[in-house]
Amino acid sequence: MRHLLMVLIVTLSLVLLPASPASANLGPAIALADALEWLRGQQRADGGFVGFSGESDPSTTADAVYALVAAGIPVESVTTEGRSPLDYLLAQAQSYSSTTGGAAKLALAAMAAGADPRQFGGVDLIARIQDTYDSQTGVYDPQLFTNAYALMAVAMATFDSAPHVPPAAIEAVLSRQTPDGSWAWDGSTAPGAGDSNTTAIVIQALIAAGLPRDHQAIAAALDYLRSTQAADGSFAYQPSTEPLVGDANSTALAVQAILAAGSDPNSSGWRYALDALARFQNPSGALRWRDDAPDDNLLATLQAIPALAGRVLPVMHSDVPPLGWAQSDELSGAPERCTYEPLTRHNLCDAFRSFWESHGGLANFGYPLTRPYYDPALNLAVQYFERARFELHRRADGNALVLLGRLGAERVAGREAEPPFQSAVPIDRTDCRYFPETGHNLCAGFRAYWEEFGGLALFGYPISEEFSEDGMVVQYFERARFEWHPGVWPERYDVLLSRLGAEVVEAR
Repeated sequence: MRHLLMVLIVTLSLVLLPASPASANLGPAIALADALEWLRGQQRADGGFVGFSGESDPSTTADAVYALVAAGIPVESVTTEGRSPLDYLLAQAQSYSSTTGGAAKLALAAMAAGADPRQFGGVDLIARIQDTYDSQTGVYDPQLFTNAYALMAVAMATFDSAPHVPPAAIEAVLSRQTPDGSWAWDGSTAPGAGDSNTTAIVIQALIAAGLPRDHQAIAAALDYLRSTQAADGSFAYQPSTEPLVGDANSTALAVQAILAAGSDPNSSGWRYALDALARFQNPSGALRWRDDAPDDNLLATLQAIPALAGRVLPVMHSDVPPLGWAQSDELSGAPERCTYEPLTRHNLCDAFRSFWESHGGLANFGYPLTRPYYDPALNLAVQYFERARFELHRRADGNALVLLGRLGAERVAGREAEPPFQSAVPIDRTDCRYFPETGHNLCAGFRAYWEEFGGLALFGYPISEEFSEDGMVVQYFERARFEWHPGVWPERYDVLLSRLGAEVVEAR
């Protein structure tokens, strides 16, 4: 009864937390971790990222800033020879901000990194953008893709103080929507001129500027995006009478637009678009542009990362990246890949499901308490359960390796001087085993359980002796805490794992 009550308490607490639609499958979380690992290796010595010219490029580097912040990674922590992407952009501010698009992308990068766009590299980027506003046409730039970035920059920089985006600037964009619900990059309203990329970025800009999500223009634009979605869930640049062939860039932008509109891109209604985006990933971790263009593509990877992280444009450093709290009301994958736990409203999929089932299941780990998500502190795809944190690591050959997180070691950090955690002498008993690696004994029922249900590979080394804590006999291991409950699980040596995973989730 106590076990069920605690689960219900956790469930109720999770319902109260804000959540964004996000994938319940493991694939996007793994793809995000691998893409970020690859991205770190692409940084140049000047802190920037390479563009079409083969040299570091401000536009590409700004996209890298959005990607890093979207994943929860501090921009200043990503350096080469002591230079971060922000350092590179600061050095380029004067020259690159001479155009509307340059000033807008720099302003959004500055705000994403927590810098002041009004004092960036000696430039007031917001003033430069506002100076380009044409009150006659209502646009900052006649190219709607560029204009969308300008709208977002002004909207975010003036969100808490006047002046806001002029109403005429929003009306100007709405007036340029084509009859099929799309927008064209050059502002044309001719039939067939629109494209999914411009439409997706305009959706995000209009919502950032204050247009309601349920506005009829947003609904029409989403309908247009549906017309560009291929059978495999990916999105193409434009609709076609031929079978549609999706690409990573279009898919990423469409996913972000769907998220911005408050819908779930990884639902059956959107043909599991986030999973489709993850399928563009190469073994290196980078994404390819299209299946018929299989090379690693930096721009495709940069556009995919925020979408995989469940973040929309503009990315703000003050926003908390969605972790694992978003719950689901349905099975979020094929039955052979996923199971759904209605009690906690979370799915268990793919490699995490296989590990859970083959290593003790509910009795060892408890129910899933989060969806799989990317943890920037660990740089891993993880999922929390009542009694554990599952982590997706990579073997030397690149294959997936599931390990339990070091919840035991994390909980006892700072307690090393307490007697139970100090090195002990070997106990001379046949039912005891001494571990010189950590200087601790493992005896009797705890030893039997440790050896039966996973041993070193699952639980790690003992990092304490047996002792009394919280009114029971316990012992800490690197990845767990064992509790002695006489008569509770006789067939499992009277041992239960502590609810360390639930403690972490409840604390958050």
